[in-house]
Amino acid sequence: MKRSSYIALLAAAVACGSAITAKKAEIKTPTLQCASCEVTVTKAVEKVEGVQSVSADTDNKVVKVAYAEGVIQVGDIETAIAKSGYQANDKKADAEAYKKLPECCKVESGAH
Repeated sequence: MKRSSYIALLAAAVACGSAITAKKAEIKTPTLQCASCEVTVTKAVEKVEGVQSVSADTDNKVVKVAYAEGVIQVGDIETAIAKSGYQANDKKADAEAYKKLPECCKVESGAH
């Protein structure tokens, strides 16, 4: 769904009196290593339709996301993170995406 479709959906929901609920999630990302990791994950999550805001935190190894409940689910966000090469909660990183990460973004063998 394109961003314009999301905006139209949101406008229709508000007009009908049933606004889409904003939810927040904190996703554990134990394989975040550096600022480059934060940028990669942030860009991947921002592309998910329904995401309102995202903040990656390497120090605490979490990604905080505000999203439109009913438009997406936490699993969709986890999938976007995994497809960018990082572990998201219990979802393993995509092996091909992981191989393409810069060396500074890779963890010791077996950790991804």
